[in-house]
Amino acid sequence: MNPAAPGVRTQPPPARRPAGSPGRARDASRDRRAHYRRTARLAFLIPAGLYVLFAFVVPVIYNLILSFEVTTPATIASLFAPWAGLSNYTSTLSQSITQSAVVRTLTFTVLSLIFQFLIGFGLALLFNLKFPLNRLARSLVIVPWLLPFLVTGFIFRFLFQLEAGAVNQVLQDVHLINQPIGYLLSPGWAYVTVLITNIWLGVPFFTVLLYSALQDMPPELKEAAMIDGAGPWQCLTRVTLPVIRPVIEVTFVLGFVFTVKVFDIVISLTQGGPANSTQLIATWAYNLSFQQFDYGAGAALNTVLLIIALLVAPIYIRLNRDSLRRG
Repeated sequence: MNPAAPGVRTQPPPARRPAGSPGRARDASRDRRAHYRRTARLAFLIPAGLYVLFAFVVPVIYNLILSFEVTTPATIASLFAPWAGLSNYTSTLSQSITQSAVVRTLTFTVLSLIFQFLIGFGLALLFNLKFPLNRLARSLVIVPWLLPFLVTGFIFRFLFQLEAGAVNQVLQDVHLINQPIGYLLSPGWAYVTVLITNIWLGVPFFTVLLYSALQDMPPELKEAAMIDGAGPWQCLTRVTLPVIRPVIEVTFVLGFVFTVKVFDIVISLTQGGPANSTQLIATWAYNLSFQQFDYGAGAALNTVLLIIALLVAPIYIRLNRDSLRRG
């Protein structure tokens, strides 16, 4: 062993604690607690992992397998049906009903989001003011959220029915129409009826999120703009909208995901009719799978719908991340 250099102090190695010392026992107890905490974290993650596995991963994989197979009611229980390749996709997407359903879904989604935003933002601006029964009015706006979509569809079906429908009765009482209109019997009116129902359901979502954004907006910004001579319209377009733009973007993206997969409303109102004039992607996939028993074609169309939703997911994640970064 080499002697230490002159003037340099050497540090003796740390002494080992005896096996039965209190310090050794404390270290062991600390290690056990850390091990228990890691085990508890994993135990809490297991239920969530199982839920994601059986509620999302397994159905998506099974649907993907069905879309590449020639599946019939006799072979639906087997994972080894005849292989179809891309024929389910090509044959389904080449149908005129499928093409019209895709276009109709996109137009339906765009129109729904535009009117939901306009009405929801108007209500959010109204609720941002102080007036009597403000809280009661805000509570009533959430009512459409409290009803299941199927129940809402049946309610609107009775409202728009030809005989004894409330809408026809009111329009006749105010002398706007002379005879009842078959809203659910005409292709054009049926589409408008489904659109109105979906707008009514989506307005609370836009109202709540935009109202929350207005509440978080610093009042000093609007006051400074008014002192500088800005009018109400300039305050709205130059101050309010730019400040809450991140919330508007996220709301539109989430609204798109919720609307593009609309199913319950159409099934309860028109079931895709008349003459397939209200068929959307989700309802036409249901029709192919459970009414025509073409499970491969229905699964292929469901995969297309899933791809559309997945394309929007990164946009939502990025917008949400940007809004958090700005905050």
